[in-house]
This record gives sequence, C-alpha cells and structure tokens, in this order.
Amino acid sequence: MNQKIKALFFDIDGTLVSFQTHLIPESARRAIAEVRARGVKVFISTGRLLRHAKAAVDLEVDGYITVNGGHCITAEGEEIYVKSFPRELVARIFALGEEYGFHSALLTEDDIYVSKIDERVQYIADMINIPPHVADLDRIADEQVVLQVCPYISEDMEQKIVPLLPECSPTRWMPLFMDFNMKGIDKSAGAMRVAEYYGLRMDEVMAFGDGGNDISIVRDAGIGVAMGNACDELKAAADYVTTSVDDDGVYNALKHFELI
Repeated sequence: MNQKIKALFFDIDGTLVSFQTHLIPESARRAIAEVRARGVKVFISTGRLLRHAKAAVDLEVDGYITVNGGHCITAEGEEIYVKSFPRELVARIFALGEEYGFHSALLTEDDIYVSKIDERVQYIADMINIPPHVADLDRIADEQVVLQVCPYISEDMEQKIVPLLPECSPTRWMPLFMDFNMKGIDKSAGAMRVAEYYGLRMDEVMAFGDGGNDISIVRDAGIGVAMGNACDELKAAADYVTTSVDDDGVYNALKHFELI
C-alpha cells in the first residue's frame, strides 16, 4: 500500500458521480470503502451545497468541502470554515446582471435559488439532478446567508464581468455559467484548511476532479488526478489522468497508486 497518501479528496459531479446515471460506479464504492478501511481519510470536495452533496454521495466519509471551499465541515457536523458574501456584493452582481443582461443563481446554506427557469437552468438542473427554486433573489439575499453566486454568462461575457468584481474568485466547470466565491476561496484553500484541521500536509493528499473548479486542488495536492472525461485545463494540471467516471476511473487510479 502507498504509505505516503493519508487523505483523498473527491469532486462529485463527473468524478464520483456519473452525469449519465447520477450514480457512483460500484467499482468506486468498493475502492473507497477499502482504502478507508486501511485508515486513509476520505473527503468530498464539491461545488454543491452540503445537503446536496450528502444526497448524491451515500458513502461514509470524514468530511466535506462544499461550495468550492466556501464551507468546510466534518462528517459529524463541526464547522471548520465558512465564508459568505456581503449583501452589498450580491447587489452589485445583480446590478451587473441588469446592465449586461444575465441572471444568476444563489447558493445559500439552505438551497439553490434562481429568478427564473430557462433552458440553461433546466439543462444544468437535469445534469446534476438538483432542481432549483424560483424565488425573489433580493429577498433571499436579505434573509439568508449567501455562500456562492453563479452567473449564467458565456466565456465571452466572462471577460467583461470578472474584472469588475475583484472581490470574487471565479471558476468555470461548464460553458453555460460560472461559480463566484469570495476572493481566496477555492477547493485547494478548502483542502488546506481541512488538512490542517486533521494534522495533515498537502503532500499527503490525493485529489480527484474533472472540471475547472478542480484545478486548484488537483494542482496543489501531493497527487492530483484528472478523470478521463476532465477538461483539458485540468488534465494539464494533473499528475495523472485516469479513465472516465463511467469507465472505473476512481478504481483504476487508486489501483495505479497502490492504495488498494
């Protein structure tokens, strides 16, 4: 067994969970159970909210990095870290949406909210199997803690909007929209906080991902693994490219690095 790696961090959508079946492949389940039985800690590292992460991943794990590092929690529910959006910043993003003609989703501690359901919103909801709630977003921002803002903007529009929001840390894992977190928040920063909490170093961590929001953690982990279905930018940042999520990618990588 590889004695160096003491913790694994897994993205959910497209990494642990197939976009085709919305399920974790049985090979990944067995491999994760085996490696955890050998004393290696297992964490989820996702852009999802905590409750949506738990709904998608019915595995025993040691903790969660959610909303791309904006909220880090142990499996027992102890909060390691949280960073929310100031109300004024949310208002500025809404104002830019009015000016440039885009709308956004809000991720709060409670749920995902949108102002309307259009083709883009429905496509993403179907892909990740999470239906958003239509609501008055100003009211939601007034009443709830906002952990992430997701503007539905193209890659061309991104070039205009991102420079106007220096307080935000933007990532993209789909052409249809972006994830905005507060500056300095990403999955790598979340992993560092979780690792420190458990007395681990980043060179003792292996991280798996497939999208743009996984680049930081895959780059900074001791071993970074890109799924075969990952974007080219992530593959370039990874130490190893495994097979796709639907072709036993998690199992094959853990076998390759002698963790199982």
